[in-house]
Amino acid sequence: MRMIIAGGGTGGHIFPALAVAEEFLELNKNNQVLLVGAKGGLEEKIFARCGMPFKLIRAGKFSGQSWLKKTKAIFELLAGMMSTFALMIKFHPKAVLGMGGYVSVPVVLTGFVLRIPRAIHEQNSYPGLANRLLGIISNKIFLSFENAKKYFPLAKKEKFILTGNPVRKSVCLKLMEGSAQKEKEKFQILIIGGSQGAKSLNRLVKDALEHLKEKREKIHIVHMTGTSSRQEMEQAYQKAGFSAEVYEFIEDMGEKLRQADLVISRAGAGAIFELALAGVPSILIPYPYATNNHQLSNAKYLEENSASWVFEEKELDGKKLATAIIRLIEDDELRLKMKEQAKKLAKPFAGKIIAQEMMKLAGEG
Repeated sequence: MRMIIAGGGTGGHIFPALAVAEEFLELNKNNQVLLVGAKGGLEEKIFARCGMPFKLIRAGKFSGQSWLKKTKAIFELLAGMMSTFALMIKFHPKAVLGMGGYVSVPVVLTGFVLRIPRAIHEQNSYPGLANRLLGIISNKIFLSFENAKKYFPLAKKEKFILTGNPVRKSVCLKLMEGSAQKEKEKFQILIIGGSQGAKSLNRLVKDALEHLKEKREKIHIVHMTGTSSRQEMEQAYQKAGFSAEVYEFIEDMGEKLRQADLVISRAGAGAIFELALAGVPSILIPYPYATNNHQLSNAKYLEENSASWVFEEKELDGKKLATAIIRLIEDDELRLKMKEQAKKLAKPFAGKIIAQEMMKLAGEG
């Protein structure tokens, strides 16, 4: 069976797309997949090194744009549909899957026009505009969070399948192995600002160091800063006397999660489900400018199940963050409870379920 998977814009759409593609190819040695992303997007770099065939098309962005840019986006959408039409005629897919981002729009729309079975996956608890529209014409809607269902009022209930968010197999298998032996015999804190880092989160951590000095001999910090803040944070840790490893980007995130005693992170859907798989306590600080504040909704999923503490950035400063960290360092029983609750929320087979359902949708299951 042949399938097209479209997704892009952010790592939150791209990596789940790759996770589903991996599972789909494993289901049958004759399966073929074609990844589709937007020209100029982050996916252009990531798809290039994933070892799977991919194509890049034009895809216009509508939400939050001026009328002039929206008009331009309409023409880009039409151009994207024309490119997708040619791709589908050549590749002849039996199913189309949109994993989010504006590139999903021309791909799923073209699938609808050509009457190819089609589905979307919504990573977040609050769906973006593209997926809310595509849900109307999709045969199936895969969800990471149950409460996202209410944002698809025109979709019939039989369309929905709750899967969780797909995690790439290399990360998933590692996290399912359980906690790893730490590189340093200290309380290990992993700080993740997202695939591009997070300047404001880095500043919060930097401000917290002064209030964490009483614990610095017991703490080892692993920090993914992004490219713009690495040197600044390295200097901050050295000046404050903390043991720390600072990375622009962490390739083997699964291993770092296994070694962590506590994670401080943004709240993209990928992070939420990786934390659950790892069974690690967390402090989540949602990115405040995420569309429709969806990261806050994502974070509440862990907090409401006693697996995480959530702080909005506007209410947080270095002292409050340090206070939360110290309490979790000192309370072994609380961390154990958070760890157990996180594990209950894990969805390790999300990618495989989606791949199997796509084959069923195409009449191949």
